Amino acid sequence: MKIILSFFFAFVICFSGLSQTQKIELNLTKGQAYFQKSVVNSVVKQTINGQQVDINMTIAGQMKFMVTDYADGVYNMDLSYLNLSMKMAHPGGSIIFDSEKNDEKDIMSSVFAMMKNKPFQIKMTKAGKVTEVKNIEALYAGAFDKFTQLTAEQKEQIRSKVMQSYGDKAFKGNLEMLSAVFPDRAVAKGDTWSVKTQLEAGMSATLDGVYKLDEVTPTQFILSGASTMTTNKDISTESNGLPIKYNLAGTMNSLIKIDKKTGWIVEGKISQSIKGSIEIKANDKMPEGVTAPMEITSELIFTDK
Repeated sequence: MKIILSFFFAFVICFSGLSQTQKIELNLTKGQAYFQKSVVNSVVKQTINGQQVDINMTIAGQMKFMVTDYADGVYNMDLSYLNLSMKMAHPGGSIIFDSEKNDEKDIMSSVFAMMKNKPFQIKMTKAGKVTEVKNIEALYAGAFDKFTQLTAEQKEQIRSKVMQSYGDKAFKGNLEMLSAVFPDRAVAKGDTWSVKTQLEAGMSATLDGVYKLDEVTPTQFILSGASTMTTNKDISTESNGLPIKYNLAGTMNSLIKIDKKTGWIVEGKISQSIKGSIEIKANDKMPEGVTAPMEITSELIFTDK
């Protein structure tokens, strides 16, 4: 009888431990710096005038997040890039831009170098939502003045390209794609919750995701996520002076490891696949406009080191 009772209580205790709910959220320390390193590999396939054009791109960088204050569930942080790079291969050749490259003739690498160690500010909730991005324009302040060989129009084109990838809206969406995955309640292993994120990096898109707490280890929460991504086909953006609409849809799958003590994401892997078409509206350069099929696959790797 004692053996049966002992087994019963052991089973109850074990089951209770497995079903115990836990709050997963940021628990950062004022004055402490946190880091995020990212590598994004993308393949863009387009069919233009009956020919398929493939573009392979790798964007990498490391960021420092310094917590300067905390009040009412919101962290104030100073953010700065420690390094930046971009590699692109296409039918016309390949290019490499790198903040660590010391070549004044390489304009984009020089711009990346000048973006390093220039702090801008964000406010982030304990749930990983970015409520404000401030002074991000400081990244580019004076960055183009030294290139006297460029016309004002050329400088504006470069600035516009940089803003599409590193502007406030693009930055907010890209960061929240990884950071805004926390549940709005205490959860147990196996529980799921929904998260919606707006992306603005080059094109306007909405992510509708469902996340699940897969595992709880002594040091980490391990989450998985499955999301659908849909672009806003009614919003047009401008690229190289051309008005473009994106009509794309697809999926995003995530695997994320979170430090139990700080809530900081120590490792993440995100796979994306979207397809559809882009529409270049009729304009002076292309009076008839054009619609072209497009497919984008990406793999994003994030670490805290």
